[in-house]
Amino acid sequence: MDKKTKRNIAIAVVFLVVLLIEPFWRPLMATIQGEDATSGSTPEGESMVCTVGVSVQPALDNIHMMKEESLALLPENGWMLEPVEMTVSEGTTCLEVLQWACQEAGIPVVTSGDPPFVESIGGLNNGDGGDVSGWTYTLNGEQLMVSAAIQTVEAGDEVIFSFACTWE
Repeated sequence: MDKKTKRNIAIAVVFLVVLLIEPFWRPLMATIQGEDATSGSTPEGESMVCTVGVSVQPALDNIHMMKEESLALLPENGWMLEPVEMTVSEGTTCLEVLQWACQEAGIPVVTSGDPPFVESIGGLNNGDGGDVSGWTYTLNGEQLMVSAAIQTVEAGDEVIFSFACTWE
């Protein structure tokens, strides 16, 4: 076997190892650092409680704008995820709180981009309520235009993700 073939095999092995380890990296690092991988809290570090919820009330208020196939995804009470308290560590982002709470509730969250933005929650996709419809969020009642993947939470914060059909 020549040098070039050995090098290519070594590169392929390293690439394969990275692909196999990546899904387990966060929980592994959390364990090593003493964190709870599901909630992001550090048992002996600075932990805090915040609240997160997922509202579809704006979609219900604009039901005439919703795609027919999306109507079944809208709970009558307006909440895909009723607000729940989460214990998190300092530096946790609004997106992480959403992802952890939805994971615990069995609600899929799909993101894309860099920084990531929410494409879909519970199967309800951006665009399902018209061309400008999509997921947005408020922090303590204030709608922010900062990525939820950047905005961090503080103790007592309330983060509500909502499906908006219009920007009026």
